[in-house]
Amino acid sequence: GLYRWYGWDGAHDSLWAQSVRPMLDPREMRSTPARVASTLRQHFAADYAKAFGRAVPVDDEEAMIDAGKALAAYQETLVSGRTPFDDFRDALEKSDADGMRRYPLAARRGLAIFVGKGNCSTCHFGPHFSNGEFAAAGIQGGVDAGRLEGIKKLKSDPYNLLGRFNDDATRGNAVGTKQVELQRRNLGEFRVPGLRNVALTAPYMHNGSIATLREAVQHYPLNLTPRESADLVVFLQSLTDASQLR
Repeated sequence: GLYRWYGWDGAHDSLWAQSVRPMLDPREMRSTPARVASTLRQHFAADYAKAFGRAVPVDDEEAMIDAGKALAAYQETLVSGRTPFDDFRDALEKSDADGMRRYPLAARRGLAIFVGKGNCSTCHFGPHFSNGEFAAAGIQGGVDAGRLEGIKKLKSDPYNLLGRFNDDATRGNAVGTKQVELQRRNLGEFRVPGLRNVALTAPYMHNGSIATLREAVQHYPLNLTPRESADLVVFLQSLTDASQLR
């Protein structure tokens, strides 16, 4: 729920539109609006009425979009838990020396590299550790057109925020969709992922071509020593909810 664009190529401008995509994609659920609507009417009519305050609409597309919006509402509740870095950050704010000491020295060195020599925070910043935009990661394979192709899809998507299913009648939330333009420089660019819980999300890159965090760090030409690379990995691991690693 914290992104502005959805999908590695940013082909969707809302979480609910992204939630509809796998329903229709022939490589995934290979469904149709009629089938989704029929499923709602046959098996989830009472749940739908409770959630939306009305019966499942006759319009199959509208019913399917509502299913996407319900999925999106659930996904927006999936927020990562506290991490060792969060505790360290709070300790810094409070000048809590004991709290700061509990954060591993290697992670502190890695943090310094992340915001300094490694220049990682240029793209990975803020509480989500992502600027929400797109950058070239130097990875070949998969959907190499990246953001360029995503913009083409976005502009032609009947379920984008400029369409009839936007809950905002003013379309005030569709300014980005309206203004985004095709630019050759977007070729090979992919969405900058957030780094929270990054230790749990292997393999890495848009095509899953990098197996480990260590290899992901080594992929970039950061000119780090072996110890600096190891420290940066420790810092990245500290962005993960420790309870999820047990």
